[in-house]
Amino acid sequence: MTSVGTNGKLPVPERGFISSQPAENWEEGLITGNGTLGLNAYSRPNMERIIFTHEELFMPMGEPTVPVDQSADLPKIRELIAQGKYKEAERLQFENTGQEGFMYPDFYVPAFDLTIKREAQGEVRDYSRTVDFTTAEATVQWTDDAGTFRRQVFASREDGVAVIRITGDKPGALSLDLKLEPRERTDEFNKDTDIAKRSDESFKEHFGDLKSAATKDSLSFSARFLKAYEGSIQSLNGHARVVAKGGETSPNADGSLTVEGADEILILADIRLPREKGVSEFDQLAEKLTSVPTDYDKLLKRHAKIHGEIFNRVKLDIGGSAEDHLKTTEELLEISTWEDINKALIEKQFDAGRYNILCSTGKLPPNLQGIWGGTYVPNWASDYTHNGNVPSAIAANLPGNMPELTPAYTSYIESLIPDMELNAKHFFGARGIVLPSRTSTHGYNNAMNPNFAGGMWVAGAGKAAHFFYDYYLYTGDEAFLAEHAIPYMEKVALFFQDYLYEGPDGKWIFSPTQSPENWPEGSKSQATFNATMDVAVAKEVLNNLIEGSRVLGVNEDKIPVWEDMLAKMPPYMLNEDGIIKEWLTPKLGNNDKHRHSSQLYPLYYMMPEEIEADPELKEGFRKSVEFKLAEHWKDPTDRGFMSFGLVQLGQVVSTLGDGELSYLCLRHLVNRFWLNNLASMHNHRHLFNMDISGGQPALIIQMLVGSEPGKIRLLPALPEQWPEGAIEGVLARGAIEIERLEWDSESAEVALRSDETQTITLELDGTLHTVTLPAGKTERIRLER
Repeated sequence: MTSVGTNGKLPVPERGFISSQPAENWEEGLITGNGTLGLNAYSRPNMERIIFTHEELFMPMGEPTVPVDQSADLPKIRELIAQGKYKEAERLQFENTGQEGFMYPDFYVPAFDLTIKREAQGEVRDYSRTVDFTTAEATVQWTDDAGTFRRQVFASREDGVAVIRITGDKPGALSLDLKLEPRERTDEFNKDTDIAKRSDESFKEHFGDLKSAATKDSLSFSARFLKAYEGSIQSLNGHARVVAKGGETSPNADGSLTVEGADEILILADIRLPREKGVSEFDQLAEKLTSVPTDYDKLLKRHAKIHGEIFNRVKLDIGGSAEDHLKTTEELLEISTWEDINKALIEKQFDAGRYNILCSTGKLPPNLQGIWGGTYVPNWASDYTHNGNVPSAIAANLPGNMPELTPAYTSYIESLIPDMELNAKHFFGARGIVLPSRTSTHGYNNAMNPNFAGGMWVAGAGKAAHFFYDYYLYTGDEAFLAEHAIPYMEKVALFFQDYLYEGPDGKWIFSPTQSPENWPEGSKSQATFNATMDVAVAKEVLNNLIEGSRVLGVNEDKIPVWEDMLAKMPPYMLNEDGIIKEWLTPKLGNNDKHRHSSQLYPLYYMMPEEIEADPELKEGFRKSVEFKLAEHWKDPTDRGFMSFGLVQLGQVVSTLGDGELSYLCLRHLVNRFWLNNLASMHNHRHLFNMDISGGQPALIIQMLVGSEPGKIRLLPALPEQWPEGAIEGVLARGAIEIERLEWDSESAEVALRSDETQTITLELDGTLHTVTLPAGKTERIRLER
């Protein structure tokens, strides 16, 4: 057993955290993963549960409903909207679907629990648990009358298996029972509540033929999905190899395995999700696990080499003290106040966010819960919610120097293209693609009911296109631009080409539209027209298409069509209070009390030229954020509202260069939405959700570095609370790595590296500097402030 820390507790990882309390519920468990397998350890000494999840485990809930073709009624819906009969338009579209109500896609659910039961030996003392972000190893340690014990957990990126080691400080000290069994439906978080009952009912409705089994050196769990359909997963196979050094093992009739008097226990586990009826993959699992080495340290080292190389690229230093970095997360959360948010806590959350997203990105991007889950009725199905959540979760992948994670998102979106084409055709009689607000195993748009006009949201596919093109801007990968970004954006443009029609003033009318989840002032319907987000997204896609096509020397015949489309876009508007209008028409008034801020999309990532050239418009965006913050966040202890909404507001004001408002958004994020396991939440310290794990690091980076092709803004929204500091390894558009940016009150020094020779503009405190970067060499520049 490796050495313990001070007072018998674990040492604090240099990049990671230490916690003094085990989980009371699954939301507080220690989380780790390799993108495919997720592990969530309650980290309890004697009655442990480790929840296993798999990125593809979206529970089949029956054959997906294919949207009916209602495109013939589009003129009627548009006429109703033109007449101000918004509710009638919304009702007509929903009634045409034939649905009884809102339909979520297949739920994301846990696979099973590994339970580890041990007889208590006196009082537990010197308890601690840690996560090392550089290795993705989660560890718990404690002492009782029988000695000191440790459990270490990670999911290997090299070997593709979960690895668990249990050790004690005395020979033969390990006696315990192990079992793979269904997820506990009534844990402390859900006990005696309606959600516990619904979770149990959902489990019984969808899972059948359950079996836990054990041999002298293995555990297994299997289940069949009762509502599987063609193309879905059909069953669940989980297998664990158990290697006990010393002692004896004996399988039990209930499927558990008893280990007596062992020196060390190593568990290697994996999951298979067969897509053929009646197929078992246990033989393949057993064969794979037999081939994996049983040297824990060797397994960890080769996994950490892959994981750590990605994680360690970026580091934030805003002056968090060494003393504070040694404190437990419980202590840091306690001492971080509204007036003085703790800098070490900010730095740890910055690291935790990138860690959480890295661990939960594999073949697929992170869903609402990343890659973890603890219930069979997850909030919002734990799906991919595209009208705000997923973009926030992946927001730091590119600036945060994890570009290899972005193709998980783009390839997933591309896999939905046939379904998106059907949405465009059946709802709008159009070519091209329409991405619904929610997806998991399919992309059909069933997300609507009489009061949710989800079938009218047309910005989704274009919003996704941002990340296709941004991947090219950050990496300079012209092959990706040619093979993925341009073809995808052309499909988005083709939809708008068919969908848009001219109004009396010669400008395009976007009808019907939905500004995500909001409704105009005085209206009882989300059915609207000319939603600002839709216009902004269409402009962004067309501008990027034109720019990208010119880079590749393609689409000469299409560029004039796209330029004509841009010329007819309705202009952005301000209301009587100088705030950005959410619908670009005098007929629909803002409902700014709503938690979404979709109308501010134009400034989420960069400053478009048309807004840059209009001071009144820029002030309108700033006023919009100021109003939202004043309206929704007056009480720092308020439990409501969504965390990613703060990310959106922060993105806007950091683009505007407003450090004070950016920091105000950060105050709320740091103190309200993280637990002691440094997992992020949707609500005030509740409702496990990965949105701001990506969004908060992205906001911090955007406060320190803004970029567009040919230009980098240094410290554009630096708050006065960070008079000095440094950030290492972030990426900038133009395929530039900022190896290090360091600043104090007098100067800023930046080290830039580009694979291609290029001349760029650096902006610091409003002053412009022209710099030429030589290919493949680091250029260091010092600028006075």
